[in-house]
Amino acid sequence: IQASRLLTLHAAQKIDQGDEARVEIGLIKVYGATMLHNAVDRAIQVHGAKGVTEDTPLERMYRHARFARIYDGADEVHVQTTARRILRFYGEGGSFDFGTR
Repeated sequence: IQASRLLTLHAAQKIDQGDEARVEIGLIKVYGATMLHNAVDRAIQVHGAKGVTEDTPLERMYRHARFARIYDGADEVHVQTTARRILRFYGEGGSFDFGTR
């Protein structure tokens, strides 16, 4: 969860500075949605069968978490698009720090 948060903050910082953040946004769309799905899935596992009933908010959260992975395009589309951008950037002699500085 913290990694998703830091990716988002890094992308926001780049946008605030007027830099392009398309790669970071693509990573957030995939990693953030996957992390959300995994966190809700784990919560359902802890609650057992009751976790998938309407007695808890987890059932609704799971539906939203699952759809978060396809709202703006499937994960696979974002992975391919982001990979193309990264490879094109490296091909032009660039590099990425991915928030490591």
